[in-house]
Amino acid sequence: VDIIVLLPKGHCTKIQELQMTTVLKENVHVFGVEGNSDELDEPIKTVFADVAFVKKHNLMSLNSINWSRVLVQMAHHFFAYFQCTPSLDTHPLPLVEVVVPTGAAGNFAAGYIAQKIGLPIRLVVAVNRNDIIHRTVQQGDFSLSEAVKSTLASAMDIQVPYNMERVFWLLSGCDSQVTRALMEQFERTQSVNLPKELHSKHSPVLPCPCLCSQVPGSCPGCWPDP
Repeated sequence: VDIIVLLPKGHCTKIQELQMTTVLKENVHVFGVEGNSDELDEPIKTVFADVAFVKKHNLMSLNSINWSRVLVQMAHHFFAYFQCTPSLDTHPLPLVEVVVPTGAAGNFAAGYIAQKIGLPIRLVVAVNRNDIIHRTVQQGDFSLSEAVKSTLASAMDIQVPYNMERVFWLLSGCDSQVTRALMEQFERTQSVNLPKELHSKHSPVLPCPCLCSQVPGSCPGCWPDP
């Protein structure tokens, strides 16, 4: 197995960069790439859209572009629930509130799918100043800001949370045509107002102000760490 790591230069902390660039194994190849995380995702998605190329070179992605990553994160939600619940003999089972710091919305999508399966959790999505997911949940506004804002939580500095496509698919009742139309419009215009019938559906996320527990003071109106 060969592992290829794409490192967004200037968008990681020094410690994170050293964790990736000081691995001396012969099968680990680290490349510094110009651009932010969104720009880094574009060539990856293009490569994996070429099915013949992927099969020829036996390629696999370990980020949440890969559905198996989301499946593993679903298991994390179930494990966390079992750890937080003293007994499974009560009826109904108690609700557990789960705070999900998110950038590309992979863990959020996993939590929502776990909800749909029947896990009694309520999700609170934690974002930083790059708040497209917050705006989508609260206002139905799935649109890009002018630029990605750099914060202390660089892994969350994302404007194109590609896992929201999975969330939209679930909200639409697994309607692939509706989901495709939304995502194609977003790719063309970089702005989508969710249809009222979609946004008015029961949200998987607990309504609340923008929560930025990992990055105190990084966005207006957040709840800072005590």
